[in-house]
Amino acid sequence: MLNTLISFIEDKGVRATPVRILTLEQFYKDANAKSLVELQILLDTVDKATIYRTLKTFEKHGILHAIDTDGDAVKYALCSPLCRAEEHRHTHPHFVCEKCGITHCLDKTRVSLDNLPSDHSIDNIAVIVKGLCPSCKTGGR
Repeated sequence: MLNTLISFIEDKGVRATPVRILTLEQFYKDANAKSLVELQILLDTVDKATIYRTLKTFEKHGILHAIDTDGDAVKYALCSPLCRAEEHRHTHPHFVCEKCGITHCLDKTRVSLDNLPSDHSIDNIAVIVKGLCPSCKTGGR
């Protein structure tokens, strides 16, 4: 696993420091998006500023993408392996559970950009789907 994480980081043109490896490992553990505060709890020995810089570096290099959850915290999720820094657009929606707050990408669902007006310049696309995750829906959480 360690070699996979190091290779993934270095293939994106980023130096694989111990903190960067630990941070990326958290995203490989489950498919859920994570906020800076959540990562600070998971990486309790790493200071907040270092985690923030790591997230921004990963976002800049196409390792993570930011999700504006329409709440008070931006969350981050893994990019597709094909995502590159210069083509860092995501046309999938993100799911936010209204009960437990878990957030994850709906990678297999695409938002069509075919009918956008040609005279508009699009900088960012953010589609949030809210509801109950499978665990909360069945009463598990």
